[in-house]
Amino acid sequence: MTIQINPREIAAQAMVEILKEGKYNTIVLRKLLKQNGAMPQKDRAFVTEMVNGTLRNLYYIDFVIDSISSVKTKKIKPYLLAVLRTAVYQIYFMNVPENAVCDEAVKLVKKRGLTSLAGFANGVLRNIVRQKDSIILPDEKQYPVEYLSLKYSHAQWLLKMWLHQYDYDFVKQLCEQNNISPDVSIVVNTLCTTTEELKKELEQKGIVVKLSNYYKNVLHLSKTSDMTKLEAFHKGKFHVQDESSVTAVEVICPQEGETILDMCSAPGGKSFLMAEKVNNRGNICCCDIYEHKLELLEESAQRLGITILETKQQDGTVFCEEQEQKFDKVVVDAPCSGLGLIRKKPDIRLKKNGNDIDNLLLIQKEILKQGAKYVKIGGVLVYSTCTLCKKENEKNVQWFLEQHKDFALEDITPFLPEKMITDTAKEGYITLYPHIHHTDGFFIARFRRKES
Repeated sequence: MTIQINPREIAAQAMVEILKEGKYNTIVLRKLLKQNGAMPQKDRAFVTEMVNGTLRNLYYIDFVIDSISSVKTKKIKPYLLAVLRTAVYQIYFMNVPENAVCDEAVKLVKKRGLTSLAGFANGVLRNIVRQKDSIILPDEKQYPVEYLSLKYSHAQWLLKMWLHQYDYDFVKQLCEQNNISPDVSIVVNTLCTTTEELKKELEQKGIVVKLSNYYKNVLHLSKTSDMTKLEAFHKGKFHVQDESSVTAVEVICPQEGETILDMCSAPGGKSFLMAEKVNNRGNICCCDIYEHKLELLEESAQRLGITILETKQQDGTVFCEEQEQKFDKVVVDAPCSGLGLIRKKPDIRLKKNGNDIDNLLLIQKEILKQGAKYVKIGGVLVYSTCTLCKKENEKNVQWFLEQHKDFALEDITPFLPEKMITDTAKEGYITLYPHIHHTDGFFIARFRRKES
């Protein structure tokens, strides 16, 4: 007897856990898909699309429900709201017959023992279908922040910050790109295979593989299921890493035999790539505040056949005397607000409120302060974040140079692919944007410790 697993039910359950219980969408999806392993691949993809898509468009979806329903979203029971939200996502953004969406939603409500609310759910959804094209957003010219917030489901505080930094069209294009699900980018482990060999192997598994616009050792994958089940993964032929992070490694420019410190190294992508670039010759010290993250990093290094990594549990904000002036290169990929990852982690836009940025600034500055002490005279310090926030990026660089007169920014144009070079690269830093570079939003700066 085949077990019938309803993908819509799994999606609704995921939404409750993410939005009511505050769990991370990647962790929730991984857990629920594992628990329901008997689901066919197309249903697993359907669940993922429904959950991530609903999160990506949540403000818009809630605006639609609130425009139609007599009971507003804030007062609707969590499970019923999860069913309605995923149903509205299907109605507006997926190619699913509208009748089926309404019928299935009603079934889920009844199955959960909320029979008395089935009529309400049915009425709201049927009305949404009828009035689908007559929902009017605030006027774009008159209320630009409100319009962008609802149209692209980005928080108003975030839009105000970006509009203070960039012009309107730039922000609009950034929001649009943040709502498009990206391919998965992987780095080929050149210690054991070549790009051509791996591309061929993955294509034989039915995966769509595209070459990178920037790097020979990076591939873009789509039509992938669980990559950890691939033989190529178990044989250590690749690791998942965005091209923005690959660019940070290019800027670090590791050389064979160097000693390198990666201060906030988990999950390890930069360290793995640095090890591959130096042909597994040298010494890379990987530090992180969390022991369990270092254990996962060690497992991945073993899978990749990398032997030059040494892990150390260490709080980056606390000075470690034995590391003073010990390293040719120090990498500070600082904890940050993560606003450059919105397209990959749609729940980030719902969990941040802007107040945490000031606390992060203190941590970033403290790690930079300690990191500077570990660089040899004449050595290099690279600072990076995966956020689009000038306070955490350019302002921190400015602060660092004011505090550390023995460091200077260094031209990074020699390390960048031609298509990435911007005006600021010559000055020593670069910001990558999802809608321009088709990478995560990312910031990288390179400093040199002066000889005298």
